[in-house]
Amino acid sequence: MAATPDPQVQRLIEVLGPLGVRARAMFGGYGLYFGDKFFGIVNDGRVFFRTDEDSRPEYIARGMPPFQPNNRPIGPKTVARNFQVPDEVLTDSELLVEWALRAATS
Repeated sequence: MAATPDPQVQRLIEVLGPLGVRARAMFGGYGLYFGDKFFGIVNDGRVFFRTDEDSRPEYIARGMPPFQPNNRPIGPKTVARNFQVPDEVLTDSELLVEWALRAATS
């Protein structure tokens, strides 16, 4: 990945880069990839990880919002797969690795 001025992306690559995680610019933000698998988004200073039926309730219980790229409300037929990662996870390297790996396998 080329150098980026985004401090959030730099921090993620510092912690997750040894696992093979990389970031790629996309749509004004960055996509996070584990190998070829897309698992996260960095947008407007916030980090979102992919969820599944097992991991999503933990994000919801912590009050974390889903990713909304165009600020349209999420309707009843829409299932948000990417949820914002809590600050306490982002600041704890061990938790961040755990949550990132879980997102990459979702």
